[in-house]
Amino acid sequence: MSIKTILVHLANDGHHTARLEVALRLAKRHGAHINALFITFPVGMPPVIAGRSASAIFISEARERARQRAFELEKEFEQSCAAKGVSHTWIVEDGTHLAALSYHAHVADLLVVSHSDSGQYLEDRFRMRLAEELIMDVGCPVLLLPRHDPVKPFGDHVLVGWRSNREAVRAVRGTLDFMREAKSVTVVTVGPTPEDKLSEEELVCYLGRHGIQAKGVNVPDVGGVGETLLTEAGRRGCDTLIMGAYGHSHLREVVLGGATRYVLRHAEIPVLTVH
Repeated sequence: MSIKTILVHLANDGHHTARLEVALRLAKRHGAHINALFITFPVGMPPVIAGRSASAIFISEARERARQRAFELEKEFEQSCAAKGVSHTWIVEDGTHLAALSYHAHVADLLVVSHSDSGQYLEDRFRMRLAEELIMDVGCPVLLLPRHDPVKPFGDHVLVGWRSNREAVRAVRGTLDFMREAKSVTVVTVGPTPEDKLSEEELVCYLGRHGIQAKGVNVPDVGGVGETLLTEAGRRGCDTLIMGAYGHSHLREVVLGGATRYVLRHAEIPVLTVH
């Protein structure tokens, strides 16, 4: 799929300018339009908590600060887009982050958000849940930027985690345009390939027909698929991971853990994923 519309998540948090910079870089590279969505509701507060224990005055003041920040950021955004020749739309909404992002992602080819910090506070856990729910809900590829060095160059050396299931297939098809821009693409399978599944070499052939020169490797499981993929990405110097999300049920992964959940919690490189 071609990347022609990029939706970037903006809010009054510590990483919104980094997300915007990455979206601008990708839009310039792919000749894409940016929809910049600034949401004024506090990013670290679930609506149910706001309704039960946060005062109306607190919510109102937080939203007013966010609107002011949105006004300031819009000016910077307009200037940056004009300088780079990128078409764009600026949107400000008061709704919840999950609902607003899911709604606007229906007409986007890529959603840019931040990895959540799996810290000790409630707002940290809510941000983690936001990322998980977005992946399940939006239907388009989601680019999760790392908490550290979020604007570091990426996309040159790509690792594709392959499992020959629906989620992995959608991840591959949804990021072909992204892989064409890469200098190297490595397809990795973890553990033995079942007889009823396609191997990494068969995916390499498929990518070759799309003009993507890739190599395939099979590696042993070193403690879980998610950990193995991140370890292999680090060992090979890869700067981006592409993988399908939630091959098992979401509930099963939340309760028992899984590759997606591990990657969301531990990845230090950008992750492109699709459910």
